[in-house]
Amino acid sequence: MKPISIFYGSTSGNTRKIAENIKANLEPGLVKIFDVKYAKIEDIEMYENIILGTSTWGEGILQADFEKFLINILVKANLKGKKIAIFGTGDSSLYPKSFADSMGIIFEALEGKGVIFVGEFPTDGYQFISSLSMFGDKFVGLPLDDNSDEEQNKLRMSIWTELLKSSLN
Repeated sequence: MKPISIFYGSTSGNTRKIAENIKANLEPGLVKIFDVKYAKIEDIEMYENIILGTSTWGEGILQADFEKFLINILVKANLKGKKIAIFGTGDSSLYPKSFADSMGIIFEALEGKGVIFVGEFPTDGYQFISSLSMFGDKFVGLPLDDNSDEEQNKLRMSIWTELLKSSLN
């Protein structure tokens, strides 16, 4: 497996913890984690395998640091041919009409830039009305629901990282 970078935006620390758990579930020696608040364009361009993660705030709003990263770095970076996986958090009970929209916002911003998206995840077991992160009958990445119990999210993360191991090679 080639080296992997994880770029996350986190206000409360939850997304940072998820990034660390994803790293632990992959091959930790091959994974470097970046807080998007301090990331540079060179940081993202040097990796072939990239995981992007952020939370969705309110009704479909990107986490503040990730929004700046998306506008100032991510959409300007040369990502052609790079494999991109996305994870995000949301709350399906408070925001069932915009559950984990952040993943869809990232996906749409990178669509057409020559990236290879990996890590689709089934919608089975989630309770929500709509989400920008759904394409067809799957999510574009791994949504973790603040409304789910911790064990359910750990199981989903474990399943997703196993899928990534075969995709990020």
